[in-house]
Amino acid sequence: MTKIKVPALKNKKTGEIIEAPSVAWSHTEVEAKANLKKKKVKEGFVTEKDQFVNRKIAAKIAKKAGEIKKKIKKLHTTDLREGLKVKKKVLK
Repeated sequence: MTKIKVPALKNKKTGEIIEAPSVAWSHTEVEAKANLKKKKVKEGFVTEKDQFVNRKIAAKIAKKAGEIKKKIKKLHTTDLREGLKVKKKVLK
């Protein structure tokens, strides 16, 4: 069964995928670290099979894998952290 590995960004222009170091990171923190603007990237998640998926598909995968309890339309990093009981990364 596939699980969500980490939040990720996909550069709309180049197609490059930038993965967060862990589920403790939010998309906003990854954008800041990669020096990218929100409008230039697509926010999503990378699965354990290294596949980039959008928030809707990620929500279905996370629910099926037991990573979140409630069925939701779109997965957010807060949903995943709550489900996995992981504290948010604070950038310094």
